Amino acid sequence: MQGVRQVPCLVRAAVLGLVLLLMAPVVTAAGISDYWGYGEYYRQHPEQKRWLTELTEAVRQHAVPVEEGLQTRPLRIAMVYPSLQASSYWPDNERALQQRLDQLGIRYHLEARYTEPNVQLVEQVSQLRELLDWQPDYLLYTLDSSRQQSIIERLIQNTDTRLILQNITTPLKAWDDRQPHMYVGFDHAEGARLLADHFVQRFPQGADYGVLFRSQGLISQLRGMTYIQSVPESHRLRSSYYTDSSRAGGRKAALQMLREKPELDYIYACSTDVALGAVDALAELGRSDVVVNGWGGSPAEIEQLRLGGLKAVLMRMNDDNAIAIAEAIKRDLQGKPQPLIYSSDFVVLDDGMSMDEIQAYEALARRYSAGGY
Repeated sequence: MQGVRQVPCLVRAAVLGLVLLLMAPVVTAAGISDYWGYGEYYRQHPEQKRWLTELTEAVRQHAVPVEEGLQTRPLRIAMVYPSLQASSYWPDNERALQQRLDQLGIRYHLEARYTEPNVQLVEQVSQLRELLDWQPDYLLYTLDSSRQQSIIERLIQNTDTRLILQNITTPLKAWDDRQPHMYVGFDHAEGARLLADHFVQRFPQGADYGVLFRSQGLISQLRGMTYIQSVPESHRLRSSYYTDSSRAGGRKAALQMLREKPELDYIYACSTDVALGAVDALAELGRSDVVVNGWGGSPAEIEQLRLGGLKAVLMRMNDDNAIAIAEAIKRDLQGKPQPLIYSSDFVVLDDGMSMDEIQAYEALARRYSAGGY
């Protein structure tokens, strides 16, 4: 790792590719079947299970500092995060990553850029160009849309920067052996199945429901379509809307949905911001009878769970993602192999739990970002 530096011509090629991308037509988005599922990938690549076990164990333990003299210079870490949203996932990860790196004794410089999710791709390209000129050792980004897929394909072909994709645990099959350095996140399909189990238990006789997707993309497919396929026929899908992934967009879609289908028993929301928007719509309509879930477990969602606006929240063990990235960087410095995918755990919180239970899970999920370490 210490000898890795970007070849200038590769950096220029990557930057040129991103410029050309802005003028390129939109490519067709890959479907769910075009990605490896988390469990499916490890069945195909059992040799990586040991590396995953080692990384998972490191994430669960207290930080063990790197050996003195392992680094000859500070690492350059760049991130382009869609963190301008109500969900705290991205800023929490940035804080937790820095704290874990500090505890590991890893010297680094961090450059971060922020956008709104899915709607500022031109700005993301500009930010990536700027950061590539800095020649980072690691670049943290995400994959949800077809445009982002094209961006990533140019990055993995034209730069030696180690690309870590966050909030995704499904490698694209078409990339074959030319994958990003690592995928870190949560299994969106597994989260959807956990919420499906919850709603089936809450409405054992069946129910009428609607689905509020994020914007069109992989995450909406994994969270939304997996849910629809996981509930029994007695749970009847009456309405569904794509949104722009924002709280305002969630509110607008929920209002329209409930005006068209006022008989809905619950709304399945596919993200934090969309869920909070649905809560706003229910308050506006005076509809306390419709159940809405949260997706992520941000502080805003936990507050709405306490207030009764949300009846269930799928909570991610949020900081595990950042800890895994820090520990993966440590393994890289030590010359150790690491798994291509790391996926953290979920827990479903609901209105039947005590505040003590909820607070205990919240403290575990955000043990770094909430100031616990």
